[in-house]
Amino acid sequence: MNSANPSNSRIDKLKDVGLTKGSIKAAVKVMLRAVLLGTFLYLILTEDPDLNLKLNILPYIIAAVWSYFDGVFAKRQWKISFLEAVFIHIAAVQFGRMLSFTFGNPLLGA
Repeated sequence: MNSANPSNSRIDKLKDVGLTKGSIKAAVKVMLRAVLLGTFLYLILTEDPDLNLKLNILPYIIAAVWSYFDGVFAKRQWKISFLEAVFIHIAAVQFGRMLSFTFGNPLLGA
């Protein structure tokens, strides 16, 4: 019988595939920012599709500036912060869509 701690074997398996405590922490930070921006995007949703399309750029700008000043990967580098903002924005849009399907969407009359 193996008396090793089972949690140590799980940690070793995660390290084997390249996941470390730092990379999981970075992914959680990015997803938390996406949840916050997705909630913001849902809250500014209107019944006008053209206005919603124009307002969709606002969370991307917020994500880019946020990534520049306090980014997970891009700290004080605009090129990387724009790329990080793309991932945050895509996840935020999907989270906002989930909220609109769950709680109603003014575009669908719900």
